[in-house]
Amino acid sequence: MCWPLTILRYVPSTVWAAAVCLSIFGGLFTLFWRWNRHGGSFYFDPQDFVKYEGGKGRELPVAAATGTFAPFLANYNDVTKLLITVAAASIAFGGGQNPSKGVLVAKVVLAFSILYGVTFASLLLFFYDDYCQNVRAHSPFRYSLNEALGFSTLICFIGGYFVWAFNIG
Repeated sequence: MCWPLTILRYVPSTVWAAAVCLSIFGGLFTLFWRWNRHGGSFYFDPQDFVKYEGGKGRELPVAAATGTFAPFLANYNDVTKLLITVAAASIAFGGGQNPSKGVLVAKVVLAFSILYGVTFASLLLFFYDDYCQNVRAHSPFRYSLNEALGFSTLICFIGGYFVWAFNIG
Protein backbone atom coordinates (compact mmCIF):
# COMPACT_ATOMS: atom_id res chain seq x y z
CA MET A 1 0.00 0.00 0.00
CA CYS A 2 1.20 3.49 -0.84
CA TRP A 3 2.34 5.52 2.18
CA PRO A 4 -0.16 8.40 1.69
CA LEU A 5 -3.01 5.88 1.80
CA THR A 6 -1.75 4.35 5.05
CA ILE A 7 -1.96 7.79 6.66
CA LEU A 8 -5.69 7.88 5.89
CA ARG A 9 -6.23 5.04 8.38
CA TYR A 10 -5.18 7.36 11.19
CA VAL A 11 -7.58 10.18 10.34
CA PRO A 12 -10.20 10.42 13.13
CA SER A 13 -13.71 9.28 12.30
CA THR A 14 -15.07 12.71 13.17
CA VAL A 15 -12.96 14.22 10.38
CA TRP A 16 -14.44 11.67 7.97
CA ALA A 17 -17.91 12.63 9.17
CA ALA A 18 -17.17 16.30 8.52
CA ALA A 19 -15.83 15.45 5.06
CA VAL A 20 -18.99 13.49 4.26
CA CYS A 21 -21.20 16.37 5.41
CA LEU A 22 -19.24 18.85 3.29
CA SER A 23 -19.48 16.44 0.35
CA ILE A 24 -23.26 16.20 0.77
CA PHE A 25 -23.56 19.97 0.54
CA GLY A 26 -21.11 20.17 -2.36
CA GLY A 27 -22.88 17.43 -4.29
CA LEU A 28 -26.31 18.95 -3.74
CA PHE A 29 -25.15 22.42 -4.69
CA THR A 30 -23.56 21.08 -7.88
CA LEU A 31 -26.74 19.18 -8.74
CA PHE A 32 -29.05 22.15 -8.14
CA TRP A 33 -26.69 24.53 -9.90
CA ARG A 34 -26.63 22.33 -13.02
CA TRP A 35 -30.43 22.18 -13.02
CA ASN A 36 -30.96 25.92 -12.51
CA ARG A 37 -27.97 27.75 -13.98
CA HIS A 38 -29.58 28.56 -17.33
CA GLY A 39 -32.76 29.99 -15.84
CA GLY A 40 -33.34 33.67 -15.36
CA SER A 41 -34.30 35.14 -12.03
CA PHE A 42 -36.46 33.12 -9.70
CA TYR A 43 -39.56 34.56 -8.12
CA PHE A 44 -40.35 34.15 -4.45
CA ASP A 45 -43.84 35.56 -4.84
CA PRO A 46 -46.26 33.90 -7.27
CA GLN A 47 -47.90 37.27 -7.92
CA ASP A 48 -44.62 38.50 -9.45
CA PHE A 49 -44.44 35.44 -11.69
CA VAL A 50 -47.96 36.20 -12.89
CA LYS A 51 -47.16 39.88 -13.44
CA TYR A 52 -43.78 39.59 -15.16
CA GLU A 53 -44.00 36.21 -16.89
CA GLY A 54 -47.77 35.94 -17.43
CA GLY A 55 -47.72 32.34 -16.23
CA LYS A 56 -45.63 31.11 -19.22
CA GLY A 57 -48.36 28.75 -20.36
CA ARG A 58 -48.87 27.22 -16.91
CA GLU A 59 -52.27 26.85 -15.35
CA LEU A 60 -51.83 28.74 -12.11
CA PRO A 61 -54.26 28.74 -9.20
CA VAL A 62 -56.39 31.86 -8.75
CA ALA A 63 -54.50 32.66 -5.53
CA ALA A 64 -51.27 33.08 -7.54
CA ALA A 65 -52.38 36.56 -8.59
CA THR A 66 -52.19 37.79 -4.99
CA GLY A 67 -49.96 35.20 -3.28
CA THR A 68 -46.74 36.02 -1.46
CA PHE A 69 -43.90 33.97 -0.03
CA ALA A 70 -44.21 35.47 3.48
CA PRO A 71 -46.29 32.62 5.02
CA PHE A 72 -43.93 30.04 3.56
CA LEU A 73 -40.93 31.97 4.88
CA ALA A 74 -42.39 31.72 8.38
CA ASN A 75 -43.00 27.96 7.93
CA TYR A 76 -39.46 27.34 6.65
CA ASN A 77 -38.00 29.24 9.58
CA ASP A 78 -40.21 27.42 12.10
CA VAL A 79 -39.18 23.98 10.80
CA THR A 80 -35.53 25.03 10.72
CA LYS A 81 -35.75 26.32 14.31
CA LEU A 82 -37.22 22.99 15.40
CA LEU A 83 -34.45 20.99 13.71
CA ILE A 84 -31.76 23.22 15.20
CA THR A 85 -33.26 23.00 18.69
CA VAL A 86 -33.57 19.21 18.65
CA ALA A 87 -30.09 18.72 17.19
CA ALA A 88 -28.50 21.13 19.69
CA ALA A 89 -30.25 19.43 22.61
CA SER A 90 -29.04 16.04 21.42
CA ILE A 91 -25.47 17.26 21.12
CA ALA A 92 -25.56 18.92 24.54
CA PHE A 93 -27.36 16.28 26.59
CA GLY A 94 -26.94 13.01 24.71
CA GLY A 95 -24.20 10.45 24.90
CA GLY A 96 -23.25 10.45 28.56
CA GLN A 97 -19.77 10.96 30.00
CA ASN A 98 -17.78 8.72 27.63
CA PRO A 99 -19.62 8.52 24.32
CA SER A 100 -18.58 5.93 21.75
CA LYS A 101 -16.93 6.91 18.45
CA GLY A 102 -20.27 6.42 16.70
CA VAL A 103 -22.04 8.88 19.00
CA LEU A 104 -19.24 11.41 18.47
CA VAL A 105 -19.64 11.00 14.71
CA ALA A 106 -23.41 11.48 15.09
CA LYS A 107 -22.79 14.68 17.07
CA VAL A 108 -20.51 16.01 14.32
CA VAL A 109 -23.17 15.26 11.69
CA LEU A 110 -25.83 16.96 13.83
CA ALA A 111 -23.51 19.95 14.27
CA PHE A 112 -23.33 20.26 10.48
CA SER A 113 -27.11 20.09 10.39
CA ILE A 114 -27.18 23.08 12.74
CA LEU A 115 -24.57 24.93 10.68
CA TYR A 116 -26.47 24.35 7.45
CA GLY A 117 -29.81 25.18 9.10
CA VAL A 118 -28.66 28.51 10.52
CA THR A 119 -27.06 29.43 7.19
CA PHE A 120 -30.19 28.36 5.29
CA ALA A 121 -32.56 30.40 7.47
CA SER A 122 -30.29 33.45 7.46
CA LEU A 123 -29.72 33.45 3.72
CA LEU A 124 -33.37 32.74 2.96
CA LEU A 125 -34.33 35.79 5.01
CA PHE A 126 -31.59 37.91 3.45
CA PHE A 127 -32.40 36.81 -0.11
CA TYR A 128 -36.12 37.44 0.38
CA ASP A 129 -35.43 40.90 1.80
CA ASP A 130 -33.16 41.63 -1.17
CA TYR A 131 -35.85 40.27 -3.51
CA CYS A 132 -38.41 42.65 -1.98
CA GLN A 133 -36.14 45.53 -3.08
CA ASN A 134 -35.38 44.10 -6.53
CA VAL A 135 -37.57 41.40 -8.07
CA ARG A 136 -34.70 40.20 -10.30
CA ALA A 137 -32.24 39.73 -7.42
CA HIS A 138 -32.93 36.02 -6.80
CA SER A 139 -30.42 34.52 -9.23
CA PRO A 140 -29.93 30.85 -10.14
CA PHE A 141 -26.85 30.82 -7.87
CA ARG A 142 -28.83 32.05 -4.86
CA TYR A 143 -31.68 29.67 -5.59
CA SER A 144 -29.30 26.71 -5.88
CA LEU A 145 -27.44 27.72 -2.72
CA ASN A 146 -30.66 27.88 -0.70
CA GLU A 147 -31.90 24.55 -2.04
CA ALA A 148 -28.58 22.87 -1.25
CA LEU A 149 -28.45 24.32 2.27
CA GLY A 150 -32.05 23.33 3.03
CA PHE A 151 -31.66 19.76 1.85
CA SER A 152 -28.21 19.45 3.49
CA THR A 153 -29.81 20.47 6.79
CA LEU A 154 -32.43 17.78 6.45
CA ILE A 155 -30.07 15.04 5.25
CA CYS A 156 -27.51 15.71 8.01
CA PHE A 157 -30.27 15.84 10.63
CA ILE A 158 -31.71 12.49 9.56
CA GLY A 159 -28.25 10.99 8.98
CA GLY A 160 -27.03 12.09 12.40
CA TYR A 161 -29.88 10.28 14.12
CA PHE A 162 -29.39 7.16 11.99
CA VAL A 163 -25.71 7.08 12.96
CA TRP A 164 -26.67 7.63 16.60
CA ALA A 165 -29.31 4.89 16.52
CA PHE A 166 -26.90 2.33 15.08
CA ASN A 167 -24.28 3.12 17.74
CA ILE A 168 -26.35 2.88 20.87
CA GLY A 169 -25.20 0.23 23.25
